[in-house]
Order: sequence, then structure tokens, then C-alpha cells
Amino acid sequence: MKTTARQRRAAPPARLSVVLSVLFALTPSALSLAPDVLAADWQWSVNISVPYASAEGGKASQMVTAGARLTALDQFDNTWDTVAVGSTILSSYFYHPEYAPADQSLARDFRFDGYPKQWDLFVASDQDGQPVTLTWNLPPTAMGSCLGLTFNLTDAATQAPVDLTQPAYLYTNSAAATRHFVLSVAEVFDTPPQAPVNLFSPRTGTTSVLLAWGGVNDPSVTGYHVYRKDPGAAEYHRLTVTPAPAAKYLDNGVNPGVNSYLVTAVTSAGCESSPSNALTVTIGP
Repeated sequence: MKTTARQRRAAPPARLSVVLSVLFALTPSALSLAPDVLAADWQWSVNISVPYASAEGGKASQMVTAGARLTALDQFDNTWDTVAVGSTILSSYFYHPEYAPADQSLARDFRFDGYPKQWDLFVASDQDGQPVTLTWNLPPTAMGSCLGLTFNLTDAATQAPVDLTQPAYLYTNSAAATRHFVLSVAEVFDTPPQAPVNLFSPRTGTTSVLLAWGGVNDPSVTGYHVYRKDPGAAEYHRLTVTPAPAAKYLDNGVNPGVNSYLVTAVTSAGCESSPSNALTVTIGP
């Protein structure tokens, strides 16, 4: 039986066939005080782009989408899934070995909402040495990990997690290699710990704020996440990539003006408490 060009492209490189199974807890990049929701239907889209040489200085972009639906199948179905169409400049797709060969590379891959689930994302480009950028917006089901879903993205080439609390991920493209990412989605059910109390600032500087608070006496709590609302901003954003192990935190590089802070306690499973009391600190005159 002859092999089509699409089938040849869709098959992942043999040296990337080992999928890393390490999972990393995910907590929100913007603090959400709404209750966690374990939704049956969700989707997560990743935009992938790479610049290419042209008189106009072009950029190739593609969007791939993973998701779950109660009416979807784990196998290929025409209702939810879409076959990927790529080029030598940029080809990005989810690879699903259970699908029929012609449908193994997908731009949109929806599954039934049973968990855990894993998606294998491959990105290829002939633009050697150019930066490849991945950007995303997490679905609402990822906003919290006490009751909901955790989303974990691993770069198999570096054997490291992608920090999904950040807005983008960049790497330098090699035209000789296809980049492999592993998206793992799992359910989390946990009881939130008590919230930290008495958040205050014992010392401030011209560009820094030292924070301290009353720690939580709970053996399941492994640390604390610190959130800041910048001057004039509408939302808090998380400062800590991994939980701070002690009940104190030094925030460097603070902008002049009114800065607001909140702190949450985090369990070993990544479940966050309600926020502490809000603290407002003014930097500058």
C-alpha cells in the first residue's frame, strides 16, 4: 500500500516517540475568586507562529485546538475534529495514533470528557534558526485546581514543563527536527486549605516591597502564591511561579504608585485557598 505525503508528515520522529509522563501542577495566572467548575465541555487553543524570509518580512501562523465534549469521540469524528493543513514554512498538528492513517494529524482534536487525557503536539518548520512562538488562553476550567481540570504542557526536547501562567513560550527552530509537546489534562478534587491571615509589609523600598503573613498550620500546605495588582490595573497577576516555601516574600521591581497584594496557601496537589486580606502599598511620593 502506498504512503501519502500527509501520512509521512504526520508520523512523529522515532527519537521523540518516548512521551514524558511527569505532570506539573497548574494554578491561575490571574486570580479568580469564583468557585471552581468542572465543566464537561472545554477547548484550549494554541497559536503557533514563525517569521520567514520575504521581501515584506512575513510571518506564518497556525492555530491548533484541543478539547473535550460530551458528544465527541476519542476516535476521529467529522463533527468536532479537523485535519491539519500545513506547509514547509510551518506545520503544526496533534498526532493521534488511534485514528485512521489519513486522519492522524489534526488541527482540532476533541475527545470525550473522560480523564486523564493526553495530546501530542508536533511543530515543524524549514525556517532554521528562527524563533517559534506559542501563545494561548487557558479555558475557565483551568482557573483553579481544587475542583476542576489541570493543564500541563511539557516540551519533550528540553524535558521541561512549559509555564502556562506566562502568556507565551519561545524556542529557536531547527529545520532538521520536529518539536514535540505533550499536553496532559486531568481532574482534580481537593479540599482547599485555610487562607493566610494578617498580610502586611514590614519594609518597603524605592522599588521593592517585603511581604509577610500568618502561615497556615496544615501539613498538606507546601507553600504560598503571591499576587499583585499593579497601579491602574484591573486584575491581580501571580508573581510566584512555584509556591513560596515560607510566609514571607520580597517583591523586587515594583512600579511607583498604589500596588495591591493578596496571598493564597497551596497544597501539594496544587489546590489554592481563598485569598488573604488585601494589602495596599504605595511606592514613591
